[in-house]
Amino acid sequence: MKRSSEKAIKDLFAFYGAFQRPLSFVELSTRIPRDTTPEELMEFLDDGLRSGKLIMEDGFYWSKEFVPLRDNASEGVALSGMRRRAQDLFLDEKWKKLIKLSRWFRYVPFFEFVMASGSLSFGNVNSNSDFDVLTGVRSGRIFTARYFAGALFSLLRARRLDDLQASSPEKLCFNHFVTSGVYEKEPHNYYRHELYRNMIPLWCEEKACKKFIEKNEWSGIRKEALLDLHHVVKNKSAFARFIEWTLGGQFGDLVEERIARPIAMKRLSTYLSRKNANSGAYGKRVIISDDELEFHFVLNYEKKFEDLGTI
Repeated sequence: MKRSSEKAIKDLFAFYGAFQRPLSFVELSTRIPRDTTPEELMEFLDDGLRSGKLIMEDGFYWSKEFVPLRDNASEGVALSGMRRRAQDLFLDEKWKKLIKLSRWFRYVPFFEFVMASGSLSFGNVNSNSDFDVLTGVRSGRIFTARYFAGALFSLLRARRLDDLQASSPEKLCFNHFVTSGVYEKEPHNYYRHELYRNMIPLWCEEKACKKFIEKNEWSGIRKEALLDLHHVVKNKSAFARFIEWTLGGQFGDLVEERIARPIAMKRLSTYLSRKNANSGAYGKRVIISDDELEFHFVLNYEKKFEDLGTI
């Protein structure tokens, strides 16, 4: 086996092991890099099982070096394949609830796409999991779009309002807005590679969705999932189209600069001050600009995978 292939498979086990998520052979074979063959994967699995470095239960594999743990990590009990299957059933229920919520995206002006990301796209959900989404918005209207999204989903009681994990199960977490200028961004590390490759569209305009794919071909993004848009509502509501027409010109520029931006900046500044975001703990994952709004306050994933390097 090529040394590069062996490292790629080990990195894959390390990544999903940290997420406490064993993988099936099919999942492993679709996640290995293109230059690693299924035969090399089978060789790695067979050797690992014979040597005891790998564990397989109920059709799911994990590495002893990166053993997923139950909730009580001190017990050191491996996450079983049976529990993984139970998690998949739980994941299905989460998806059903998110799909019901997704129909409301068509009412938000200046939205161009909304994609499921984070724990839901990776599959590592629990009872407290919220719904992380990456939201693409029209350039020049990022603060206006955020304002309308916040207002609508607050009225629906479907928006995450704080950082207390137990307070936001199955609520939408609008923690990342992007315009077309930042569809693709550095660093191309292992976490971002898997994050972008596993994103799933909930609602999108086809042109914007295809552009997002083109910009992120480096990640091996699942084109078949993103291009198969027959199940995604693409038409906007009459309300959203009216607001976009009303705020599409100079009057909209004024609203963006004089109303939406100041309101957002005041609230965000207060919030970031409470979180002490300037301490350096959150680094570049807090971004406030005309092209991108990103609020990821805990870098637990990326810190674990710094040694996995770039893709």
